[in-house]
Amino acid sequence: MAIEMPDHTVAPVPEPLAALGLRDEQAAEWDGLERPAVGRVARLDRGWCTVVTTPAEATAGVGGRARTYGQVAVGDWVVLDDAGENVATVLARRSALMRRASFEGARAQAQVAAANIDHVFLVHALGTPPNQRRLERELVLVFESGAEPVVLLTKADVTDDVATALADVRAVALAVPVHAVSARQHLGLDELGRYTADHRTVVIVGASGVGKSTLVNALVGTERQRTGEVREGDQRGRHTTVASELVPLADGGFLIDTPGLRAVSLWSSDDDTPHGLDRAFSDVVSLAEHCRFRDCAHESEPGCAVRAAVAEGRLPIERLLSWQRLSAELDALEQESIEVDRAAARGRRRPRRSGRG
Repeated sequence: MAIEMPDHTVAPVPEPLAALGLRDEQAAEWDGLERPAVGRVARLDRGWCTVVTTPAEATAGVGGRARTYGQVAVGDWVVLDDAGENVATVLARRSALMRRASFEGARAQAQVAAANIDHVFLVHALGTPPNQRRLERELVLVFESGAEPVVLLTKADVTDDVATALADVRAVALAVPVHAVSARQHLGLDELGRYTADHRTVVIVGASGVGKSTLVNALVGTERQRTGEVREGDQRGRHTTVASELVPLADGGFLIDTPGLRAVSLWSSDDDTPHGLDRAFSDVVSLAEHCRFRDCAHESEPGCAVRAAVAEGRLPIERLLSWQRLSAELDALEQESIEVDRAAARGRRRPRRSGRG
């Protein structure tokens, strides 16, 4: 005999929150909470966050101020306490761009750069050869996040050989969209609207001096970010973005601008999604399926299909070396995380001493 279960209809997402990017699956989690005051984190400032509840608040740069406890990121959906003064709950993230914390003493600790994002714009400047090795690291990071990468080659107006740069990038950004743009001349920017349609969120990542702030200003349509000059010799510049911030776009989407990353520190997620290294190096992974040994490290093992491809010119040796280097880095990070967890467990089990002696 079938048992009829009572229907539970999740309340529809309020229009202002849907316009801020709240998805049905996240609203279902919020619907079961006792505190209904929910909003999106638009900015972080030393233990405080600005929480917006409507697109108008995000556009005006205003919103409620709340204290944060634990790790909260720009783009998070948070539930406030009854007084509206503290973050009580962070809703489960659809995606999170995470890297190893860069501050001193942070052993195997993650830093969330942005949350609930759909695409990550990886910005590299034309005028100098694209840094393929940095791009490979960025792709691993993005694929781990749950978002999808898009490569933007800025300053397309300063070079006459865009085709070569595109080919160099596509050689490592396999099956990833690549766009050459010029923010100053507004070239190629209209094509980027597909990534922010339907209230989607993108995050912009790039080294200092690649034109991120100029790109943000062009996409937003106002001089929102201060821009700086770059050095003639290496096209590098100073950081002009000092804090991550959720920025509304005219088409209803959002972008999160981040300070320039001097170093791209990897972090591996704990979920069951495809490993970022495997997705970023799908050419190496595909070849590895034909190796004689399943645990082949592609070094000196007999029957290695990957090294055979290198010898035959079908795979650049730089790709293999980069895969080996990043794989070793992730393995070391995993081992360090295990050691940190073990140390924490030993600390919890350590009996307290009482009295003297």
